[in-house]
Amino acid sequence: MGGAERATLVLAKAFHADIYTTTYNPQVVYPEFEILKVFNNPLSSLKLQWRGNILRSIQGGLVQTESVRKFRKTDLSHYDLVITIGQYAKHIPVYNPGRRIHYELSVKSNYRFEGLFKPWVMYMKKLDYEAIRQIRNLVGNSENTREQIKRFYQRDAEVIYPAVKIKMFRTGKAEDYFLAIERISPEKNIETQIEAFRRVPKQKLLIAGSPRQSHIPYFHELQDMAPPNVTFLGPVSDSELVDLYSHAKAAVQTHPNEDLGRIPIEAMASGKPCIAVNAGGFRETIIHGKTGILVDPPYAENLGQAIRDFKDADFNQEDCLARAQLFSEEIHIEKMNNFISRLGC
Repeated sequence: MGGAERATLVLAKAFHADIYTTTYNPQVVYPEFEILKVFNNPLSSLKLQWRGNILRSIQGGLVQTESVRKFRKTDLSHYDLVITIGQYAKHIPVYNPGRRIHYELSVKSNYRFEGLFKPWVMYMKKLDYEAIRQIRNLVGNSENTREQIKRFYQRDAEVIYPAVKIKMFRTGKAEDYFLAIERISPEKNIETQIEAFRRVPKQKLLIAGSPRQSHIPYFHELQDMAPPNVTFLGPVSDSELVDLYSHAKAAVQTHPNEDLGRIPIEAMASGKPCIAVNAGGFRETIIHGKTGILVDPPYAENLGQAIRDFKDADFNQEDCLARAQLFSEEIHIEKMNNFISRLGC
């Protein structure tokens, strides 16, 4: 379950809210959503099975265009408050905003093959900017996202960190591996992890996560280039995830533009530090030298050195647990409640 799904689930439960989405399959959905009322407006373009990077990009463009159109046509005027999450839901409803909060998890500023589809990109950016200007109340999931909102939209936003289910995790004795949890996709910069652990062949890295259909070729490339001390576990259940965290030496993260990053928080909730690149939201979650290590460029070389020099005794479990509590569901809901009460809801 990714950050957007978890953020939606926490808010829907806390406010007894209905969910409107364009992608929902009850047969494979996370069980937690089954107790909620979900209204599905399915995308016909998702049924296309196009092969090749450019054709898949065209399909992605159709999905985005259709998503925006369907959200713009959705009438939610009978609700007291609407909270939108994600790139497309912000378009509900552009010309009748009402009491609406947009919780921005990631500001989309670039598109694949932008030069080939320039007219479409300009049109989508125009719609996006139009939507954001009609929303009175913006919330960002990090200071990093808040800065992006200022840069791209010339708007300010209140920062409310996303909720992490801290109580779900447990501490345990560290075993002989480092752990990376992530969706297998190019922006995660997994090549850096592979290259770093190639430099330290006596240390093990376990990578848990799976690719989307379009990223399966990339996943196979990573598997081919990985040294023997790097193992891909594939998708894992929540119970397996908790167990992996509890027995890891530390978590590892290398996304150079992560908006916030839940993995360091989940690691700290397990009493474990996180070693990450000194960029993006990792600077907000990790206290360097106390709850983890932030490495500067060149990332592969310095990450490898940090792994080589890593000692469990350098980090206090209680410091990690205390830091994780700042991102708990309870604090998240309290801050959202305070924000919503200021709107008169």
